[in-house]
Amino acid sequence: MNETQQRIVEAFERHVESHGYAKTNLDDVSRELKISKKTIYVHFDSKQDIYSRVVARQAERMKVHLAAAVAPLPTYAARVEAAVKSIIEQGRAHIDETGEDEWLSEYEVAADAFRKANGDLLRELVQGGMDAGEFREGDSSLVEKMVAAMIVEYLVLVNSDPSYDRDAELLERIGKFVV
Repeated sequence: MNETQQRIVEAFERHVESHGYAKTNLDDVSRELKISKKTIYVHFDSKQDIYSRVVARQAERMKVHLAAAVAPLPTYAARVEAAVKSIIEQGRAHIDETGEDEWLSEYEVAADAFRKANGDLLRELVQGGMDAGEFREGDSSLVEKMVAAMIVEYLVLVNSDPSYDRDAELLERIGKFVV
């Protein structure tokens, strides 16, 4: 990203953190940055386009942190389990922070960024387990996509009913699937 894009994304992120995605508008961002709304549209196609950059940055930071946290664990199975558990916990925390309607308005953009960042980490862990002979051989990309889909769909259930708690069962089933 160039400097102007970076400034726009950072301002947009601040507004989302303060007001939520639905209440963040580009007029406020342009006023804060003292640029025209047209300038924003020169660099981004839409509000959703900017938000996808915000979420991608957050997801990438989360991936780096999570990869470092699970690296010391003794097996790939333990690393995958810890990563999935952390992803679910973070998803629950985000649902608690945003509420059902706000989460749904963010879902489409956030789910793609989530799949990309966390998918990369899951694929790396699964491939590492396959290479080490800990997991059966297969297509680590397919495994990653299926696990990410399970987590995202589970979080959709949690969003509609935050008291829904089958985290342990999901972890167990994903563990059996991956190995």
